Amino acid sequence: MKIVLIVVGLFATVAVVAGVVLVGTSGGFIGMSSEPQGTEVRTEIAGQRPLVETVSAPGEIEPLTKVEMSAEVSARIEQLPVREGDLVKKGDMVVKLDDRDLRAGLQSVRAQREAEKFRLRSEQASRAGLLKHLEFARRTLERQAALYESGDISRSTLDEAQDRVDDLEASVESTTHAISVIEASLAAADANIDRAEDALTKTVMKSPIDGIVTQLNAEVGEVVLVGTMNNPGTVIMTIADLSRMILNARVAETDVARVQEGQSSRIHINAYHDEVFGGVVRTVALQRTTNPDNTGFFETEVELDLQGRRIYSGLVANVDIEIDKHAGLSVESQAIVERLVDDLPKDIRDHPLVDKRKRVTAVVYRMVDGKAVCTPVHTGPSDLTHTLVTDGLDEGDEVVVGPFKVLESIKHDEAIRREGESGEDNGDGEGDEKDENTDEGGGENDGGDEPGADGEPAETGSESGQATTGSTE
Repeated sequence: MKIVLIVVGLFATVAVVAGVVLVGTSGGFIGMSSEPQGTEVRTEIAGQRPLVETVSAPGEIEPLTKVEMSAEVSARIEQLPVREGDLVKKGDMVVKLDDRDLRAGLQSVRAQREAEKFRLRSEQASRAGLLKHLEFARRTLERQAALYESGDISRSTLDEAQDRVDDLEASVESTTHAISVIEASLAAADANIDRAEDALTKTVMKSPIDGIVTQLNAEVGEVVLVGTMNNPGTVIMTIADLSRMILNARVAETDVARVQEGQSSRIHINAYHDEVFGGVVRTVALQRTTNPDNTGFFETEVELDLQGRRIYSGLVANVDIEIDKHAGLSVESQAIVERLVDDLPKDIRDHPLVDKRKRVTAVVYRMVDGKAVCTPVHTGPSDLTHTLVTDGLDEGDEVVVGPFKVLESIKHDEAIRREGESGEDNGDGEGDEKDENTDEGGGENDGGDEPGADGEPAETGSESGQATTGSTE
């Protein structure tokens, strides 16, 4: 009898343990949720929206009016009353050069002119005396000629009178030429005086515009040099009018034909990350400029709308020039991908918008009933983010626009789901069933010892059964 009771107790214990194991195992299988179905994508509803076609170009910000102050005479800087950042008005003195050498030079050329004036007077007086002697000699010659005709004098006496007249005429002509040379020297002296006086005035440099001293390259005591054809002169400072700024944009030669004066622009300056400045195209260069790599561009000036603000000169920026405006059905440009015509399914390949003569065709992927549907399209102009779709889509179609890696590999009829969504009903029904089974398992475990890793709780239950049987006996 005791053996029978022990066997029955062991059987009951094994049954309890097996039940616990089965319940726990089945709860684990039932509660296990399958992975969400479909590739996660980002979608957008195709709709009507305005689209602005633009041409982008890089460039640098510069003042519309900028003057580099260079000396026109070589001298030492004597006064420099302005510093960088100072406001100056037109006509204000900004540099004073040492003028002692120039003043000495002016006095020298003036003295030379005075000497030439006295020489001129001397020659003029000599000429006047010679003219008087010549007049007297001519009268004498006339008398001698009359006497020779009457036979009162010899031929030699007449010849002497003639020689005297010829000598005086030559002297008068020589003196006349000397006077002309002195007069030319006086004119040269006058020019030298004007040049010296002009150089003297250039020792005082004045601002030609209203502006700000944006750069100062010299200090008091430095000698500034005049530029030549081969060597540039010393640029003492730069004065700029910062109230009007332009972007010197480098427009690619492939885009310049559509850029015109007066077009609106949006300027993105690297130093002002969160701001966009308005602008208007002022000029477009007529001559192509060549880069060192032989690529070409056209310099285009875009004036910024500063709205009273002051920004720094020399900043790097990019401009988007609005060359045309459109309106129509559009999607994100990234959504439009190219696929090999031969790789498309046959029904897609036979679509009227697929040109079989071409190797690739433009398509988008619409989301229809949880699947990606490859849809051929015809596209129009684009802006920075969107592209017009002229044929192939209807307003309200849901189009896959990202991520880009998914768009690279997505296939027709592939299962997809929107970002943030779980698989169909996987997060609802099965998840609830898992919770219920978990609760049931917990209930059974409350009635007996939970199996451990080493099996000791099960053995303890068996011993308990034997003790109870023994007690009954």
